[in-house]
Amino acid sequence: GDGWVITDFTGRGEEAYDVKLQSDGKIVVAGYTNTSANDDFALARYKPDGSLDTTFDGDGLVTTDLAGGHDRGYGVALQSDGKIVVVGVAYNGTNDDFAVVRYRPDGSLDPDFGSLGKVLTDFAGGGDEAQDVVLQTDGKIVVVGSASGDIALARYNPNGSLDGSFSTDGKVMSDFSSSDGAKAVVLQPDGKILVTGSIWNGPIEPEDIAVVRYSSDGILDPLFGEGGLVTVHLLGPTVGDDILLQPNGKIVVVNAELTNYIPDILIDYSFAVVR
Repeated sequence: GDGWVITDFTGRGEEAYDVKLQSDGKIVVAGYTNTSANDDFALARYKPDGSLDTTFDGDGLVTTDLAGGHDRGYGVALQSDGKIVVVGVAYNGTNDDFAVVRYRPDGSLDPDFGSLGKVLTDFAGGGDEAQDVVLQTDGKIVVVGSASGDIALARYNPNGSLDGSFSTDGKVMSDFSSSDGAKAVVLQPDGKILVTGSIWNGPIEPEDIAVVRYSSDGILDPLFGEGGLVTVHLLGPTVGDDILLQPNGKIVVVNAELTNYIPDILIDYSFAVVR
């Protein structure tokens, strides 16, 4: 009617973080909703006209509690068979873990994935958080985020088990500074993995955009930047929030960055695009 759709799950707070389009034109949105106890993964599926798709869990809305604590979905990917993969963070009672959940096309949890549709992954006993996901042509699932202050990647087999051919145990941590993290991922046609996020640059302007490239087996690519890493310093603290690959191989990263920056005082934001 007016181009806008607002969807309430629980009468409390919700945020949407990622969106994908199905081949039939339906729209899948992932994020989280706040229940009376904590945050849970939240998915909504809309018809092309913006109405909720009632073939998706009866009302178009799905919420998932992973481990009884705060859970938030940040990234979503669609498999060719219609199954939906959502990644984010789940609190395990002590700290946060990578969380990966797979749903069937009707919104129900997929019992053929992990433990009844859910997989939690701990990297090094600290706080871990998955931010984005991409699917390989062989069905393997590449997830990126942060783990104990490092850029972190995990690759899963189609059944949810960690892929032992990816850095021997399915997990990669890259330590470039005192605080690193990944926000988005894209695959090159040759199978190499491009990740964007940030590295720590110091207390005055603490974050720079980071772009990292890995081989298909999870090894830093020495032919890209310096040891696999490229950093970009702009006018203030900047994080690579999303990444796309052009047909000619050039890489585009976007972010909202601070300008006229004074520590602890936010003066102004600008939109930043780096190629």
